Amino acid sequence: MKIFITGGTGFVGKHLARRLAADGHDLACLAVDPDGPDADLLRKLGAVIVPGDIGDADGLAAGAAGCDAFIHMVGIIFQPRGATFEQIHVQGTYNAMAAATVAGVKRYLHMSALSAGPDTGSEFYRTKWMAEEAVRGSGLDFTIFRPSMIHGPGGDFIEMLAQQIRWAPVVSVIGAGHNRVQPVAVADVAASYSRALRDDRTIGQTYDLGGPDQFTFNEMIDSMCRVMGKRRLKVHIPVSLARPAAWFFERVQKKPLLTTDQLKMLQIDNVCDITRMKEELGVDPVAFEEGLAFLRA
Repeated sequence: MKIFITGGTGFVGKHLARRLAADGHDLACLAVDPDGPDADLLRKLGAVIVPGDIGDADGLAAGAAGCDAFIHMVGIIFQPRGATFEQIHVQGTYNAMAAATVAGVKRYLHMSALSAGPDTGSEFYRTKWMAEEAVRGSGLDFTIFRPSMIHGPGGDFIEMLAQQIRWAPVVSVIGAGHNRVQPVAVADVAASYSRALRDDRTIGQTYDLGGPDQFTFNEMIDSMCRVMGKRRLKVHIPVSLARPAAWFFERVQKKPLLTTDQLKMLQIDNVCDITRMKEELGVDPVAFEEGLAFLRA
């Protein structure tokens, strides 16, 4: 099978490309920077690199020509200058679906996010939900994946926390840390896509993806400390104090340390029932601490 991937140069995209190449698939991957190290990694997997971005529907269609499946993984966790969640998540999805249609690619796999919904207060989650709704009404043979927090080598958020645990005497936690999370290993996310491509019964389905462990955010930090062999105190920063800092970071940093939308996301539970992931996709996810083996000293 030949597969076109948008977002293949990202954290999850590179792990997915490795899995699909190992499965024997031929790959074509969109790359904003076709000469960068991430594109070079994909070339080593045998992928054809398609220069372009998610805003160019015609370029996407040309790249997807001759493919059997279209995997759309492009997303942003903050709004860089010149781009918005609406442009990337919603309009980008419409462009991807239009490209798949023009290229004659009926099979379409879509990356969304657990907790996506219209009324969470988060623009990230609202626009992810809007994209899901567009996919469901597209007429394509779609499968939607909604992962919880994804962890693994190269994942920014977990590695940022790991850096704090490794080098700082305390770990900063926004709010009380009582919000619940269900981290899922990036290898298990990639396996879910791989299994869906082989099983037409997944067409028209939406799958929540999570690991076997549900934690409060505080408990997740404690778990990471155990894996890394560190003892750390947690310092809780009230949301009211973090908000002006996030506002400042958004305006002065190219890649903000924290944003006001992320503050909202950090207060929302991010857990799910993984029965269908296990029974219909055949993926039995690894425990959080097992998936963090790469962090062990």
